[in-house]
Amino acid sequence: MEIYRDEILDHARHPRNRGKIPNPTHQSRTPNPLCGDLINLELRLEGKPSRVSAVGFEAEACTVSVAAASMLTEKIKGKTEEELSRLGEEELVSWFGGSLTPSRKECALLPLKALREALGK
Repeated sequence: MEIYRDEILDHARHPRNRGKIPNPTHQSRTPNPLCGDLINLELRLEGKPSRVSAVGFEAEACTVSVAAASMLTEKIKGKTEEELSRLGEEELVSWFGGSLTPSRKECALLPLKALREALGK
């Protein structure tokens, strides 16, 4: 299956930014009620304009959600809140080759939902 290409499997097996961060300024604990996956996302925003200076996540989730959280946390480092608000579902789904079933799409989007909740969006 295309969604399990090497990059996705690498992020799922060796997630980047997994774990808690010291002194988060924003966080969320976001479940996927359809399957029971859970992402806990922590961010620290600092500076003017405020930028992501640290990010971490913990997950009780499937391969797709873990890989998506790992890729998302890598991509948002150093981004401003404005840049984070422009990150869309289509971009995240494209990281998986764009060929996700509806249920897998929900798994892939769970970290983005956690980011939006953490930022109060």
